[in-house]
Amino acid sequence: MKAQVRAYEQAPVEVAASALPPPVVTYIGPGNVWRLEEAYSYQDGDNVITVPAGFEFDLASIPRALWWLISPFELSIAAPLLHDFLYQHQGDPPPGSIVPPRTYSRAEADDLFRTVMEQEGVPSWRRSLAYAGVRAFGWLGWRKA
Repeated sequence: MKAQVRAYEQAPVEVAASALPPPVVTYIGPGNVWRLEEAYSYQDGDNVITVPAGFEFDLASIPRALWWLISPFELSIAAPLLHDFLYQHQGDPPPGSIVPPRTYSRAEADDLFRTVMEQEGVPSWRRSLAYAGVRAFGWLGWRKA
């Protein structure tokens, strides 16, 4: 078992239909916690968002009871990574994380989540459900670090 775990550590997680480069992540523990091993950058219009190495996130906060319908692993990697990063900082991450600097509203962070899922090839019905979920319940996670 240990050899299998080692095989997955610090590996790029590729999503077959994705148009984006794969983030390098490691699963680090219970509670569905993942750590970004290499900085990850995403071009959002005129802005570049860079999530620093070491950032920890949970993919997608979907209640386990709903995993029969949609699981965290079916929403890509980059979309939840960027969304969790913006949420953890209430849309205003540390200086240098967004170039040129700007602040994202919760609605803009949610819209970015949907856009990135589309770029990652997530089917429309899953994107719609995930987006509806973050719009309805995202206020619970919108907090300062």
